[in-house]
Amino acid sequence: MRILFPLLVTLLAFTSCKDRVIDEDFTTDVADQQRYFPLRLQQPVIYQIDSVVYDFGINGAILMNSSTTFIKEVITDTLRDSQGRLQWKVEQFERTSDTLPWVIKRIWSAEMNETQAVRTEENLRFLRLVFPMDRRSEWDGNLWIDDNREIQIAGERMRPFTGWNYEVDSINIPRQVGAFSFDSTLVITEVDETNIIERRLSRCVYAKNIGLVWKEQWILDSQYCNQSPPPADCETKPWEQKAERGYLYRQKVISY
Repeated sequence: MRILFPLLVTLLAFTSCKDRVIDEDFTTDVADQQRYFPLRLQQPVIYQIDSVVYDFGINGAILMNSSTTFIKEVITDTLRDSQGRLQWKVEQFERTSDTLPWVIKRIWSAEMNETQAVRTEENLRFLRLVFPMDRRSEWDGNLWIDDNREIQIAGERMRPFTGWNYEVDSINIPRQVGAFSFDSTLVITEVDETNIIERRLSRCVYAKNIGLVWKEQWILDSQYCNQSPPPADCETKPWEQKAERGYLYRQKVISY
């Protein structure tokens, strides 16, 4: 067991800013906005993935298991689906160290038209972006996914997709992401909801001509506040301390 406190600190720092910001030269030009979701063959992007998975240990103790992996994502081909839509084949390769060879782990797909940018991941179809986006754009990015769909995390069944509503937080704004400074970025918050037993956060940062450069998720459940009587710090205790199952996840671009 290893607790990845630097990851928690970084996530907390990034999620603290929620205000929407728009560049003074903001445009709703579709072709320009589609540059945030480029579809190009053989243009690899490499990410570092840091995650913390919460699990039950012996005698009910909560374990926090951290890991770091690296993913290389490459669009390798195009094809047509059963409805004639052009699909871009996205291959993901994985390794745990830069001294190890890349191993292909999954094949996803992407597509884009004049109004939508779509990714299909693990057989789940997400409406990642809509066009044109304006200063207050909101949409149902999970319209093809059942809100009550369950996934398994560390042997536990969870429902991560309830209450998602995608919205533009900032667009065409310079941003530092890791070692890179990007002139124009787009930040989409897909969900940011909290109640006494659930924390759901999913936020993505896109850069023009590169695509996704940052992603973070908090999919956490806890029964800490369901004790009788509830602890005095029920509402103030940080989620990364009171979570009992689920995960924290950060995906950061390191090469493109």
